[in-house]
Amino acid sequence: MDRISFLPDDFLLQILSLLPTKDVLTTSVLSKRWQYLWKLVHKLEYTYCDRNADHGRFVSFVDRSLLLSTAPVLESLQFNIRRKCSDIDIGFWIRTAVKRGLRELSFDYWPHNTINEPSKLPQSLFTCGTLVVLKLTDVSLVDVTFPVCFQLLKTLQLSCVIYLDDETPQKLLSSCKILQELDVNRVKNDNVTVFSIKVPSLQKLIFDGKWGTHDGISEFVMNAPSLKFLEINDCSNECMVEKMPELVAANLEAIYWNTDNILSSFTSVKRLSLCLGEQSPFPTGEILHQLVDLEFCTCETEWDLLMYFLKHSPKLRALRLNDRSGGIFGARIDHWDEPSSIPESLMFSLETFEWTTYRGWQVEKELATFILKHSRRLKTATISPKPTSLENKHRMLTELALLSRGSTTCQLVFG
Repeated sequence: MDRISFLPDDFLLQILSLLPTKDVLTTSVLSKRWQYLWKLVHKLEYTYCDRNADHGRFVSFVDRSLLLSTAPVLESLQFNIRRKCSDIDIGFWIRTAVKRGLRELSFDYWPHNTINEPSKLPQSLFTCGTLVVLKLTDVSLVDVTFPVCFQLLKTLQLSCVIYLDDETPQKLLSSCKILQELDVNRVKNDNVTVFSIKVPSLQKLIFDGKWGTHDGISEFVMNAPSLKFLEINDCSNECMVEKMPELVAANLEAIYWNTDNILSSFTSVKRLSLCLGEQSPFPTGEILHQLVDLEFCTCETEWDLLMYFLKHSPKLRALRLNDRSGGIFGARIDHWDEPSSIPESLMFSLETFEWTTYRGWQVEKELATFILKHSRRLKTATISPKPTSLENKHRMLTELALLSRGSTTCQLVFG
C-alpha cells in the first residue's frame, strides 16, 4: 500500500518543493494521483552544470515545466547554470515566471570554458511588483531602462554585476522602498567609481568591494540609518558613511585611506570585528558605550589602535586577537609603548581574552603581559600559538604561564 499517496495535496506539495525540478517531474509516473500533482509545485529549481548534458533537452525541459505549471503563485524560481545559454531563452523563462506572480528569483549564471559575458535579463523583471527576494550573479544591468519598480522587495543580492555607470546602482536601490537585506559582491571594471548605498529601510548589509574598481579608482558611500548588521570587505580608496544609531554588529576589513569616518559611526555597536590598515586612527572623542565583544586583527595594525578601543569601550567583556591574513601582508611590529593609564575595560569589565596565531614576538609578549596583569575580572585567557616547532611552542607557553595575572580566578588555557 502506497501510504504517502493518501496524504493531503498541500503536504505532498511541500515535500515536492524541496526537490530539484527534474526529480519532481519523475514522480508523475508513480500513479494517477501523482500524474498532475507536480504541476502545482510552487518552487522550481533548475541546475545545468553537466558538460555532457544535451543543451536542447535542457532548454526544452525548462520550457515545458514552466509552461505546464499551474501553481496559483510561483513562490520561487532558481537557476544554477554553468553552461552557455542564450539571452532569448533566459528572457523567455523569466518573463513566464513574472506573469505567474513570481516572489523569489535566484539567478546564478557562470558558464565554464566560454568568454564570460554577463547575461542580460528582460525588462519585465525590473517592474515585477510581486518580487520579495532577488538574487543575481553574473548579470549585466547596462541595458536596463529606469525607473524600475520593486515595491515589495526585501532581499537583494548583486554578485559580479556589471552596471552602466555610478548612477545605475543608485537608481536600482532607490526603487526598493522597503529593502531590508542587501548583499553586494563587486567585480573588477564594473563601470562604477563611486558605489553609493542610500536605503533608509536597510537593516542588513554585506558589501564585498575588494575587487571592485573602475580604472583603479573606487569610493564607497553609505547612508543607512536603520542598519543593524554590517559586514564590509573593501579596498576602496575613500569611504563616507553616515551615522548608524541602530547598528548592533559590524565586521570591517578594509584599507581605506581614512577610517575615521566609518569608525565614528560605530558608537552603538555591541559586537565588532576589525581588520584595518596600518595607519587607521581612532575617531577623536568617540566612546563605544555599548561595545561588549571585540575581535581585533593583528596582521598589520599598530597596537595603539587596540589601546584606543580598550580605553574607549568601558563595557567590553570579550577580546579576541587573531591574524586573518596569516602575516602575509603585515609587517612585523617591533615596538609598543605601554599606555600611561590603565583602560577601564581591563580593570572593571573584561572577562574573556583569546589570542590565536600568537607568535611569541617580544612586542606580543609585552602586550599579553599588560592585558593579563591589569585585567582584574578576567575569567579565562586562551592563547593559541601559531604553528611552529615544538621547541618554540614550549618556550612560548612556559613564558606565558609565568606571567602575573591581575585576576586570581583567571584560568590560562593553551590552545
